[in-house]
Amino acid sequence: MTYIIIASLLAVLSWSFVDAVSKLYINKFGKELSSLILLAIGIIPMLLLAMISPYLGNIFFLLFIGFSGGLVLFLGYIFVYKSVPSCGVSNSYILLEIQPIILILFGIFVLGEYISIEKVASIILIFVGISFVMLSKKFKLDKQLVPALMGNVTWAIYWAIIIFAFLYYKNFVLPLLFARIFGALFAYLYYKAKPPKNYYKINLSKSEISIILILILAGLFDGFGNISFAFVSFSNKVVLGSAILSSEPIIIWLIGLIAYHEKITVRQKFGFLVATIGYLLFTLL
Repeated sequence: MTYIIIASLLAVLSWSFVDAVSKLYINKFGKELSSLILLAIGIIPMLLLAMISPYLGNIFFLLFIGFSGGLVLFLGYIFVYKSVPSCGVSNSYILLEIQPIILILFGIFVLGEYISIEKVASIILIFVGISFVMLSKKFKLDKQLVPALMGNVTWAIYWAIIIFAFLYYKNFVLPLLFARIFGALFAYLYYKAKPPKNYYKINLSKSEISIILILILAGLFDGFGNISFAFVSFSNKVVLGSAILSSEPIIIWLIGLIAYHEKITVRQKFGFLVATIGYLLFTLL
């Protein structure tokens, strides 16, 4: 159990870094190029791990999981990264709470893991909090946050697909690697087919080099975070790992306020407070 908690916390820390700095490289390079580089660099830690992992055959299964999982993974980045420039990291990534909730329900109803009534009530609180974040002043859906919502739902679907692959293949490394490779391939095809309106040409200035290094580091951390959570999922602890993962949006929300000085409404603050209370109750009860 200790290893599961440590792996979950490592995933939280890794993804917190990636999401916190995402605004820097998205504003510089755009969502298309940023997604491509992040996905490609994230292959490196998975490839290193795959070199010491056994190959269990069934290449056609790996290709199928790579194609389907990679497509969903890629779409998640494009959707979320579309909201970040306009909505900021605070509002875009508070919607990450959607992922753990979907995965918790997946763990309960599909994988047969247990959850108490108290935790169900906590999940409802998180949903209520997210609803306040998503609604505009007139209590209409904030259209700028819709892509972020779609992206986080898409990422949850990706993990559901990849967890099934882990259970079938009896190994999490190769399905994870194949999905990442295909995700990077889809990002490349999307970038070439639909380049940004203001095509960005890298000129390697001092300021640009620093952003590139941040993006490369983010790719490595993203790959490592995926490996950590994949280990948790492969250990049949999806509910526990997802509960710990719910802390990430709180970290990102605070970073958005402190580091980026992002403005949020009173309603969104209330939504964040309700979602946070729901998360704390979920972890403590």
